[in-house]
Amino acid sequence: MDDGRFHKALNELNKAIASINTHTSPDLISEIHYNIGSVHFHLEEFEKAISEYNKAIEIKSDSPIFYNALGIVYSETKQYKKALDTYHKVIKYSPKTAEPYFNIGLVQYNQGNFSSAIDAFRQAIGVDKKWTDAYIGLGDIYLKQGKLSKSEQEYNNALQVKSDSIGALIGLGKVYLRQDNTDKAKPIFQQVIKIQKDYTDAHFQIAQLYIKNGEKDKAEKTMEYFKVLRDTDPLLVKAQKWVKIHPDDPKGYNNLGILLLTRRCYEKAILNYKKAITLSPNLASAHYNLGLAYHKQEKRELAINAYLLAIKNDSELAIAHNNLAVCYSELNTNLNKALSHSLIATKKIPSNPNYWDTLATIYKQLGSIQEAQQAREKQISLLRQSQK
Repeated sequence: MDDGRFHKALNELNKAIASINTHTSPDLISEIHYNIGSVHFHLEEFEKAISEYNKAIEIKSDSPIFYNALGIVYSETKQYKKALDTYHKVIKYSPKTAEPYFNIGLVQYNQGNFSSAIDAFRQAIGVDKKWTDAYIGLGDIYLKQGKLSKSEQEYNNALQVKSDSIGALIGLGKVYLRQDNTDKAKPIFQQVIKIQKDYTDAHFQIAQLYIKNGEKDKAEKTMEYFKVLRDTDPLLVKAQKWVKIHPDDPKGYNNLGILLLTRRCYEKAILNYKKAITLSPNLASAHYNLGLAYHKQEKRELAINAYLLAIKNDSELAIAHNNLAVCYSELNTNLNKALSHSLIATKKIPSNPNYWDTLATIYKQLGSIQEAQQAREKQISLLRQSQK
C-alpha cells in the first residue's frame, strides 16, 4: 500500500482474510477490513470501500479512525448526511481530534451552509491551532461573502503556520486583487507559481492582474498559457490516477509525461519518461519524448542521446530523425549527420513542411545554396496546400 501497488496489496490482504481462523483476534480482523477498504478507496472503488469500512466497524465499533475513513468516502461520493453522522461518531470517540471538525466544515461548505462551516472550522482550530486548512476554509468563506479584511486575516493565520501554503497564498492574492492592490497581489501569485509552476488558478489571477494594470500583451500571453493548463487539468488528473492505480504500466508514465511537457513542467516530465523507460527500455516513444523535454530545456547533447535511442528502437520514427537533425544543426556540429537524418525524415514523411524547413536550413549551413532553395520551395508549396 505505501508503495502505491494497490492491486498487489489487495491480493495480500485477501490472503489474510482467507487465513482467518478461530484464533485470530477481532482487532486484527477489523484492521484487515479497514486496510482493504483503504485500498478500494485509493482505487476509487467507493462502494467496496464503504462495505469494508463498515465490516471493520461492526467488529470494532469505537474506532474513530474507522469512522473517519468511512466519513471521507461518504463525503467523496457526496452522501453528505451520512458523512456528517459518521464524523459526529468520530467526535464521540475522539473529541480532542481536529480532523472530524474540519471534515464537518468541508461538508457544510460544499453544501453552502457557511455559518455551520465557520463554526466547524473554528472548532477544529480550537482543538489544534496549527490546523492550516481550517484557517484557509474560513478565509475562503469570508472571501465569498466579500468580507475581505476577515478573509485576509484568516489567510495570514494559515501562513503563520505554514508559510508556503498554496491555498492560503492564492486566497490572499485574490483578496489583494479584489482590493485593487495589484502591487501586493502580484508577488503573492508569483510565489505560488514558484512553488508549483503549473498552478492553473495562479496564472488566471495574474492575467486578471495584467488586465487591471492595462498590460494587454502580458495578459494575452498569460491567458494563452492559462488556457493550456485549464484544458489539460482534467486530463492530468486522469493520467495521475492511472499511474497511481497501474504503477507498472510504462505507457501510463509516458502519457503523464506528455501532459506535463505540454504544461511546461519539464523536470517532472523527464522523471516520468525515465520511469517509463525503466519499466520498458525499448519504448521508443518514451525515449523520443525524453529527447523532446531535454531539447526544450536546450540540453541538446542529452536530447541527441535520447533521440538516438528512440531511433534505435524504432527506425521509422521520422520525427525523431528530424529533431535529431535540428539538434545537430543548432549545435552547428556533425552537419553531415544532420543532413543524413533530415533526408531520412523527408523521405519517410515527405508531406511534412517542417521537415523540409529543417532540410533547407541544413543545406544552407553546408553552403549547398541550390539544394537549400529547392527544399525551401518544397516547404512553401506544402504550406500553401495545407491552407487551401
